[in-house]
Amino acid sequence: MPGEYDSMARAFMGTPQGARIIGFLDQLNRLMQGPEGRELLSLLGGSGGEALKRAAQSAAVSGRDPARALLSGLLSSPEGTALVAKIIELSGV
Repeated sequence: MPGEYDSMARAFMGTPQGARIIGFLDQLNRLMQGPEGRELLSLLGGSGGEALKRAAQSAAVSGRDPARALLSGLLSSPEGTALVAKIIELSGV
């Protein structure tokens, strides 16, 4: 079975969608090597990571749309808001 998954992954990575994913991962890697990326990692390693964990737990038990519940939970704390702001800044959205 693992060989079958490897073959499927290789086939997918040879498609245009796979190439876009690889390009995105390369871009993400470059961003994470810079000062902004290190700041984001610092936020995730500190209280921002806890805010993200609390938001995910809240979304898991909520009856609402999981993505909305996750975002709402994440934005309910200053740490989560700072984390989202940094992700938006780095992604250029």
